[in-house]
Amino acid sequence: MKELLRRYIKDKKVLILGFGREGRSTFRLLQYFFPSLKMAIADRNPGLPLTEVENKKASELFLGKDYLNALGWADIVFKSPGINLGKNIDSSIKQKIVSQTSLFLEKYSTQTIGITGTKGKSTTASLTYHILKEAGKEVVLVGNIGIPPFDLLQNISRKSTIIFEISAHQLEYINHSPHIAVLLNIFQEHLDYFSSMGDYSSAKFNIAKYQQTNDFLIFDNSNLIIKKLLSDYKYNGQKIAIQLSDKIYDARNQTIHIAGLQEPICVKNSLLHGRHNLKNIIITASILSKAGLQANDIERGLPTFKPLEHRLEDLGVVADIRFINDSISTIPESTIEAIHTLLDVDTIILGGHDRGVNYNKLVNLLADSAIRNLIFMGGAGERMMRLFAKKNRPTKNLFFVNRMSETEKIIVDYTQKDKICLLSPAAASYDQFKNFEERGRAFKAMINSIKEKHELPDKDNP
Repeated sequence: MKELLRRYIKDKKVLILGFGREGRSTFRLLQYFFPSLKMAIADRNPGLPLTEVENKKASELFLGKDYLNALGWADIVFKSPGINLGKNIDSSIKQKIVSQTSLFLEKYSTQTIGITGTKGKSTTASLTYHILKEAGKEVVLVGNIGIPPFDLLQNISRKSTIIFEISAHQLEYINHSPHIAVLLNIFQEHLDYFSSMGDYSSAKFNIAKYQQTNDFLIFDNSNLIIKKLLSDYKYNGQKIAIQLSDKIYDARNQTIHIAGLQEPICVKNSLLHGRHNLKNIIITASILSKAGLQANDIERGLPTFKPLEHRLEDLGVVADIRFINDSISTIPESTIEAIHTLLDVDTIILGGHDRGVNYNKLVNLLADSAIRNLIFMGGAGERMMRLFAKKNRPTKNLFFVNRMSETEKIIVDYTQKDKICLLSPAAASYDQFKNFEERGRAFKAMINSIKEKHELPDKDNP
């Protein structure tokens, strides 16, 4: 990686654009490889906190609302994924841009399994990593899961298999694709960042766009957007289409049959529940088959994988109500899957930051469902509530709240005993929370408040 970076930065004015987790990771690596290198830092935060080393090594600071002016100053720009440059930036600026993802794939594409999709990528990437690890393989997990690729370079050898969870933001400026690319699904998402659904879909498809004839694309053949992308682009690699069907999944025996594997894989002991997770397991098994594992390796690793936090997370029973935390659901399709998976939902919490996605299908499902209590939050919640009000369902109880803590009394007063209260917002969290994890923690704090008020007193300590 050092020599690759040297080629990019030699005799150039270097800019780190965006100084969050990935920006700082890039800064550390460049400083480690090239101690005398001076770098400029650009960030929207005018009060950006910097360490003594960062201050010393920064040749220029571009902070505050005009931080993008640094693009004209720089010769090479290490861009962080969350920085939105807009659609109309000059082509000369685009030519300056590199990222950890683009450089990492340029160096390690032949060792990399790249996984993207609007939903399911963290679970699929983590499950793939887990089963490879359980099978005794040398494997590294990086990317959107929370670990910048440059942070784990020291863990990578020529024998390593790299599992790279890649978001659309990370894929936007790449020009290399992984050896095995996985495209789980594409739904409406991030329309506050991408100017159109077409731009978002194109960014997602970059994961396979640069593949060659010996590379593989594993994808969900039931997703219409993916099918259209494959018909629109000239694709050079080998396609592996996955679709949930009787041919692949034997419901009676709870086994899956994967092309290339001689034996079926039993999935009944998996802790991942729901149709969407069954798809994730099937795609994971297809990945692992291409990575050289056998059916017994996969079957052995499945039961020991614990579901990730905030994804249909069962928080147990409090005040005779079962609480399920599905804060990861930031799009309606994901919430629809959650409703189909859980049979006894009586109260659901919906809404958050409104990114303009279509809620008609979700609202129709809610109107015809057995869910009696609908609690809405944020701009997306306001819009969903207006749509739902037109359905004229007098047996439903509709509530609007401004913050998570306000849901407590509603949940306790209205949710039926032995039923479920589900947080599955179908919207982003950024109106009130830093991310979906913080929103999930706020939900847990609200549940703890209920628990404190409903716990029976200790008989020995009245």
